[in-house]
Amino acid sequence: MSTTSTPRPDGAHGTPAPAPSDDAVTDACGDPHDHSDHDHPPTGAEIVTGLIRGFSVLTLVVPALGLAMLIACLAATPSTPLVLFVGTVLGGLQLAVLVATSVFVSRSHARLALHPGLLTARSVLEEVLRVAAVLLALVLWPAEARGPMGLWVGAGCALVWVVLTTVQLASARQRIASPSSWSQEMVATLLLERVSVRRSMVIRAADVVGLMLFQLGATVLVAASPVMVVATIVLSVATGFSTLALQRRAPSARTGSPWAFAPLGIGLLTAALALLASLSA
Repeated sequence: MSTTSTPRPDGAHGTPAPAPSDDAVTDACGDPHDHSDHDHPPTGAEIVTGLIRGFSVLTLVVPALGLAMLIACLAATPSTPLVLFVGTVLGGLQLAVLVATSVFVSRSHARLALHPGLLTARSVLEEVLRVAAVLLALVLWPAEARGPMGLWVGAGCALVWVVLTTVQLASARQRIASPSSWSQEMVATLLLERVSVRRSMVIRAADVVGLMLFQLGATVLVAASPVMVVATIVLSVATGFSTLALQRRAPSARTGSPWAFAPLGIGLLTAALALLASLSA
């Protein structure tokens, strides 16, 4: 009867090498209970806990940001609260455009969701609706100062998106807490790509702040001069393209990309331009 020796790690054959002793393992790796020098990715349970905690915090933070926005807008109030209602109608129409675009994409081809042409068309339509809302407010209240009127039309529009974002966050928290194919796919992606849950939540909060600043600034710009709609279209398209560039990256590269904070930067720029327009008026 022939026998075959156990192969070595280097591929040769012969007498098996003796197993390393416990002392050797301890010397090579140090304290087996000390994990300070090792990179241990989070487990699936830790990611689920982090997502639930993050969505819960954002569900409270986002409405607080909306309330802070309204309090800040009290520094320049119009003579009638109906201006805010015009803004909510504008936000509702913009939301309807988003829903219609989503339905069109779902019924045609999913890749159209990342098509620059469709994104540009949606941005143009949203800004045309903004001009229409501002012109309507000017017709209804011709004696109203344009600065406060544009500010509160923008605040009403931003409030609609704040409410929508809060509902989405609360829904995402419930879906993560209950096992489903969506939650399993999301957790698996975060695990495989090693995406930081905390950084993802920070980016989400920055997106909300950038959105509110853009809605306020763009509406004030258009109220100061309807021709400024050209600038708001450019800024809106730039925001959409930054999101498009981010979505085309791998999930692991998104949170570390400068494109992740582009909407916040564009929102700050829009708000700064609106402030300059108000001061020069």
